[in-house]
Amino acid sequence: MCASSYAQNQAANWYFGQGAGINFDIASGVVSSVNGGRLNTLEGCTSISDSSGNLVLYTDGSIVYNKNHEIMLDGTGLFGDNSSTQSALVVPEPKNPDIYYIFTVDVDVTPDQSGTDFGFNYSIVDMTLDGGLGGITSKNINLLTFCSEKITAVLKDCESESIWVITYASVDGSRGPFTTYHAFEVSTNGVRLSSEKSTFPTNIGDRRGQIKVSPDGTKLASANMSRGLFLFDFDTDTGAVSNEQQLIIDTFSPSPYGIEFSPNSELLYVHSTNGQGAGQPANVHESSLTQFNLEANDIAASQYLVDQQNLYRGSLQLGPNGKIYRAMSDNYFIGRPFLSAINNPNALGAACDYQNNAVDLSPNRSTQGLPPFIQSFFNDQIDIIQNTISTTELLLCSGDIYTLMYDDIQDAIYTWYKDGMLLNESDFDLVITEEGTYELIIEFNNGSCDSFEGIAYVSFFEIPMANQASDIIICDDDNDGIWSFDFTTQDTSILDTQDSGTFSVHYFESQIDADNNENEIIGLYNNISSPQDIFARIHNNGNPNCYDTTSFFVEIFNTPIANTVTDWVICDDDTDGDDMNGKHDFDLSTLDAIVLGAQDALQYAITYHNSQVDADSGNNPLPIAYYNVTPEIETIFVRIETIINTDCLDTTTFNLIVNVVPESFNATLYQCDEDGNPDGLTLFNLTEANGELTGGIANRSTRFFLTPIDAESNTNEIDGNSFVNTENPQTIYVHVINELTGCYGISELLLEVTATDANDAVLTHCDDDGIEDGFYNFDLSLADATILNNLPATVTLSYYETYENSLLEQDPLGTTFANTIPYAQTIYARIENANACYGIAQLELTVFEIPNIETEFETLYCLNIYPETITLDSGLINNLPSDFTYLWSTGETTQEIQINQTGTYSVTVTNANGCSKDRTITVLPSNIATIENIEVVDATQNNTITITVSGEGTYAFALDDINGP
Repeated sequence: MCASSYAQNQAANWYFGQGAGINFDIASGVVSSVNGGRLNTLEGCTSISDSSGNLVLYTDGSIVYNKNHEIMLDGTGLFGDNSSTQSALVVPEPKNPDIYYIFTVDVDVTPDQSGTDFGFNYSIVDMTLDGGLGGITSKNINLLTFCSEKITAVLKDCESESIWVITYASVDGSRGPFTTYHAFEVSTNGVRLSSEKSTFPTNIGDRRGQIKVSPDGTKLASANMSRGLFLFDFDTDTGAVSNEQQLIIDTFSPSPYGIEFSPNSELLYVHSTNGQGAGQPANVHESSLTQFNLEANDIAASQYLVDQQNLYRGSLQLGPNGKIYRAMSDNYFIGRPFLSAINNPNALGAACDYQNNAVDLSPNRSTQGLPPFIQSFFNDQIDIIQNTISTTELLLCSGDIYTLMYDDIQDAIYTWYKDGMLLNESDFDLVITEEGTYELIIEFNNGSCDSFEGIAYVSFFEIPMANQASDIIICDDDNDGIWSFDFTTQDTSILDTQDSGTFSVHYFESQIDADNNENEIIGLYNNISSPQDIFARIHNNGNPNCYDTTSFFVEIFNTPIANTVTDWVICDDDTDGDDMNGKHDFDLSTLDAIVLGAQDALQYAITYHNSQVDADSGNNPLPIAYYNVTPEIETIFVRIETIINTDCLDTTTFNLIVNVVPESFNATLYQCDEDGNPDGLTLFNLTEANGELTGGIANRSTRFFLTPIDAESNTNEIDGNSFVNTENPQTIYVHVINELTGCYGISELLLEVTATDANDAVLTHCDDDGIEDGFYNFDLSLADATILNNLPATVTLSYYETYENSLLEQDPLGTTFANTIPYAQTIYARIENANACYGIAQLELTVFEIPNIETEFETLYCLNIYPETITLDSGLINNLPSDFTYLWSTGETTQEIQINQTGTYSVTVTNANGCSKDRTITVLPSNIATIENIEVVDATQNNTITITVSGEGTYAFALDDINGP
């Protein structure tokens, strides 16, 4: 093992991807993103720094940039290609800080712009040129005509400091399947043009994927995307590769691309992909990061899946700080602004501490490639920390005392440095109390060049104070005893004045978890008991081991529900001496059961208040026996609270409504004894007194009772529309009701019955309206004089169709009335004196039938029989002639008359009721026809006889009857 601090510095600056770059501060261990890089490469790149960590050059394999980010003198046209997995690697000439060799790999699958694949070449850089910025002196010296996209390098030995540069190609470097690893030696004499060849029977046609030698130079790994991952032994003395074994990647992303060894060379990491097309979106690509234990008996079976995510393929590269970095991209063309990191790559399994997006490159982007270096740069140093956590980084808390040490080797010389300054200490251990970069160089003092180097980046961090946080008391909203807590609301209390950027607060279910920083509560947390102790840990973000803890309780209480209380509406009474003041006594406790509903009365307390403020605070509860303060309507605020935690409460409101008793008035109702039995008992419509009982006030109604007890108890209501008094006079008790409130007052209605008479009358009329159906529109006023004969002028007269209507004064008739029963109907006339006494008379309506006769008739009188007469009759239909009288237009009064003159005759037929009907008879002239001519036409198909006559009248003819038709 050789001391390697100078070598680590040579890997201190990386340039890659789309303008991306990072710098490693070896002294402090800080990794920072840098801008200014000129590369825009999808894959291949490399860079080199001097022994002090100052940038020398970087390239994508075709253009070389100096430390000022300018194209180096004659620095274009190199035969590398940025689409190669590893397009270039820089090797310093052993023991000559001014000469560098840039080895380049062209792309076999996609030729460059010249249309030619130039294979494996190297160019020489002389840093004494261009004022120390360097220049290319020899360019594109060919070593192999064709090769894969792979290149790596490792130190041959400490004494000569020669370097092996290794690539993969066919045995003679011609195009064709690859079988051979070529190791070219770079010594103080330059690059040896012939290689050490190691050929294997496995033929591989896929050039893609990285190749790496382990930092200690004992192993070689080769990633071939379509053929898999292969592991070999490597001999740094001879450059020989041996003992091929394939490692199957057991994930859904089996195609290896990026590979890297751990600093101690005992673990191998592989970034493999599912091999989807280059331009597919990120969610189509899937990549795995897998760890193999090279010390295991079954290496393939030891694999551990470190990470799997939607990601394109990418390189892995060990850094000078002992961490492995992972290139990140969405697909072949689109990178991501981050590098991920394996922080402790010497550790097995999850202890390797993979950190996604560990380095922010914004605004630049990583793509698929990272710069390769001589792998010996990263050969594991000795562990002088020895805490099983990290071999290079020691995080301590303020006040800690720590001892750095290594084995006590006989005759070895121990030299300690702090921040590059020699310390006055030569023992194998060193007690430290201050932060800084500590280095130990162990020289064996045996004449060899071998030595050990150990480095520790020591930082001290402040121990925070966990301030006591208040318990969290919750009123449950569904009373299931479970609540989703956001404990971050406690951060401010626990931090107090401490900086939240320096310290963070974390929450755990137990003190053990809090001390071990395990099983942290993330996000919302549902309690598992109540009360429950929650443990808070505040630690320094730079060193979580610098921490303090505290605890607090969470407790969940049931929250009551204030069920809705309907308004308490009552009518005022005189228990307080005034039934009109809108006030009353209330027992508020009678509402408790309503407020509680199905809730347990032993868990909750109920109080009543005059305001929402008092209900919310619980102050000024009202007495249970409460006399309302505000007349008529007052709002009461109800509070129900959990007895064991009065902060858990609910409120509701209702109104106390005291409706005043409506004003009521006594009244007297008079009725005439006109039912045919003058006994002082008759039918009353009690509602006729409503106007007097209510005082004419709107929204008032009445109910009637026989006794004051019934009225008080609101029982045995009687029908106010139809009531027959049982004594005369009689007092009825009346509820005068406010229809808006339902409240009532009680008044008295005195019933008195008196008697009066009215005159019957008759109205008749003949059924001469032309319809003869027994119905007629009578003018009832024609009966007024008869009915009112000998009655005072102050009485009123109304007509009703039925006797009951006349008693109840319902549906009075108008002046004109058409009888509803044909020919004869009795209606009723009610005379009334100031709604006191009344009389009811009958009005007989009669419609007389008129004679049933034929009203029109026409006949002939033969002039040739004059002076003979013919008979005209009155046209009676189905009636006895003796029941009628007759008056002819001739003055005759018999049922029939004899005439011998043509003309129009009329007769008026009158029945016994004096109802008449007229008949009109028209007598037309006629005589015997005189035959003037008879013309016969026969002997034809249609025979005819034509008769010509003269005379008055219309004649009929017959051929076969002498008496005519």
